[in-house]
Amino acid sequence: MSDLDAHWRDSARTPKFFVIDAQVFIPIVLCLFHFRLWTVCLCAVVAIILIVLNYFKLNIKDFLQLLREFIVGREKIVYRR
Repeated sequence: MSDLDAHWRDSARTPKFFVIDAQVFIPIVLCLFHFRLWTVCLCAVVAIILIVLNYFKLNIKDFLQLLREFIVGREKIVYRR
């Protein structure tokens, strides 16, 4: 019923299929069900982006937050009336 090797702290880890991040398989499944050239290219581009982000120990949420901070800046502009 319960695995003795599993621990509650393991629930926050990113799921992986061997060494590949599980998020890469979302475009792969899309490519398998709708096999066109653009889906193959999309799958390859997304896989490369996610592998590079994984190399730098980032996930998609953290990367988008860094991108937003780079574009907008750290300080929030407040308009007073």
